[in-house]
Amino acid sequence: MKLITVITAILFLSACAQKKDKRQLLTGMYKLVIAENMDSAGIWHEDPWTKGGTGYIVYDGLGHMAVHITRAGYKDYNWLNRTDALKPDKINARIDSMSVDELKAAVKEFAGSYAYAANYTVEDTADVVVHHRLSASVPAEWGTIAPRAFSFSGDTVILRVLDGNRRLKWVRVR
Repeated sequence: MKLITVITAILFLSACAQKKDKRQLLTGMYKLVIAENMDSAGIWHEDPWTKGGTGYIVYDGLGHMAVHITRAGYKDYNWLNRTDALKPDKINARIDSMSVDELKAAVKEFAGSYAYAANYTVEDTADVVVHHRLSASVPAEWGTIAPRAFSFSGDTVILRVLDGNRRLKWVRVR
């Protein structure tokens, strides 16, 4: 009986250590290398939305994460300075002074930024990280769950959407 108890304890502790190890593997900050979509023939192609853009993802090792991806040229958009961009009266004045074409251009630019913050868990039996979104730049994603298969190639983590044909490659930032 004692042997069974000892073996059970070892297996339990080993499972806990594996979960922590997987979480520790993900811990860090990564820069987006490429986002790809798979076509019907199974060939990966660079996603045009992210081509030339930038992105970062952070896992804190404690169960919190954040991601931000922007399209090419996003950081160069001439909007408001950083102080005025946080003042509702300055924002409203800028919007009110814009033509319809300028407003359309602004909406297209701001749609070129994708971000969310989440709690995350790592599946015990698979290399899957589940993002439990707390907030997001896309309102429909608030409170949703985003499971991602993950694998490593050196300092690169590859996150693959489980219910789609998309993967993102991120290199660890040192």
